Amino acid sequence: MKKIAKRLAALALSAMLVVPAGAITQDGQSETWFDGVWELIDTFGLKAENNPYVLQNYINKYLQEHPEELYNVINDILSLLDTHSMYLSSEEYSQGFSTLEGFVGIGVGLEQASGGVRIGEVMRYSAAEEAGLQIGDLILAVDGKDATQMTSTEVAELLRGKEGTSVDITVRRQDRELTVTCVRRQVNQVYVSSQTMADGVEYIKVGAMGSENDWTAFSEIWQGLDKKNTRAVILDLRGNGGGVIDIAFKMADAMVQDANVYLAGVRWREDMGGLEEHFSTGGALPLNKIIVLVDGGTASAAELLAGSLQDNGAAMLVGEKTYGKGQGQYHLDMINGDKLVITTLQLELPKQGCWEGVGLTPDQQISNSTVTVNEELLTPIDTTQTLRFGDQSDNVYAMTERLVLLGLLDEATNTFDSSVMRAVQSFRASYEMEPELYASSDMLQALDMAMQTLDGETYELDMQLQAALEIGKLAAAEPQQYTALPDGSWKKN
Repeated sequence: MKKIAKRLAALALSAMLVVPAGAITQDGQSETWFDGVWELIDTFGLKAENNPYVLQNYINKYLQEHPEELYNVINDILSLLDTHSMYLSSEEYSQGFSTLEGFVGIGVGLEQASGGVRIGEVMRYSAAEEAGLQIGDLILAVDGKDATQMTSTEVAELLRGKEGTSVDITVRRQDRELTVTCVRRQVNQVYVSSQTMADGVEYIKVGAMGSENDWTAFSEIWQGLDKKNTRAVILDLRGNGGGVIDIAFKMADAMVQDANVYLAGVRWREDMGGLEEHFSTGGALPLNKIIVLVDGGTASAAELLAGSLQDNGAAMLVGEKTYGKGQGQYHLDMINGDKLVITTLQLELPKQGCWEGVGLTPDQQISNSTVTVNEELLTPIDTTQTLRFGDQSDNVYAMTERLVLLGLLDEATNTFDSSVMRAVQSFRASYEMEPELYASSDMLQALDMAMQTLDGETYELDMQLQAALEIGKLAAAEPQQYTALPDGSWKKN
């Protein structure tokens, strides 16, 4: 009876202390339901007295008792901050941020061959490249251990090691053996490449901005443009999810001709410095045109680069609206190997401001198209003829039908006009034929063979790149604004 009486008394006391949800106030502001409950715990709880960390302590205790809830709880809290902050296991991080993660090694890819293990890839800017290892080298020994009977997995295990340690590799190249020493270090994939697409038009693909290697590769390409008498550049940022913000600023600076141009700003917390402004140093190669290709996969640092060039009039954007990620994150290592990705900054363009959730709108909006080749539905083509400018015939229509399927022409026509002429020239160039102003019999045969090869295939026509190339060719036809000098430098005309 005494125990029951005690419980009833306690219940009666608690009933007198009950406060309706939302009734607890602080500084004249109504609290939420949770705040109201926690205010009661903080006010009357014995363990909460003079303990400002009681909530944190009990959350820690709960997560210790329910470790499976750790990721859910933390990520639920982070999701209230913004859409980019997250807490990830090391495996999840490696999958989601593979372009930022490298590895420690010498920088080779291995392949199993009939005679043993060969080098199938030598990564750029790696220790292997510096040591002179080459694709096709047969690995004979690693640190003196015979590797001739090993698998590629076993050889790879020997090549791995701690950063800063060295490994001796003996290889056979043609009829001679040589041994090189490589010091293991951080290796990052390079996501930058280039090719000349037409006279005076250079195409540069930047797939990601994962490390300084990407800036090094880009810088080497850009500094070599004058030697090619480049007059227009197509910068392809499609599918580029971003990466290191500093690399984006370096690339933008390399492409802006005038000094002291406001490139963009990075807005930190006030206690971390507030707004950090970035300006150009000037002196970039005076090109006639820079065309930047973007799409829905262009995000973050790639958007920063594209938007900075667009706002400053240094480039035109072609393609589709970008993703819309205008905030940056720190990627912090946890003691258990996990990663905390936390938003710490906001990016602001000179004119468009922060594009978070909005994206960038291209100056020329173009979508790629998907086509399926069905040769039976095409107009029969006579490959024995030669078609010339001004011709009007069913055979011209048959030719243009096929040029449309290849993405070289917008629509089929029975008139050989100037647009058809450009398509014919593009086709001839792609097949390394002599640049003639007509469609010869051998060209029509090659065109017909292309359709036979593609019959039944579904593929995407890169209309965005085609449009950029046409813009680039027109720009390259204008007078060059600089002169390349024998010493490797250039002067402005």
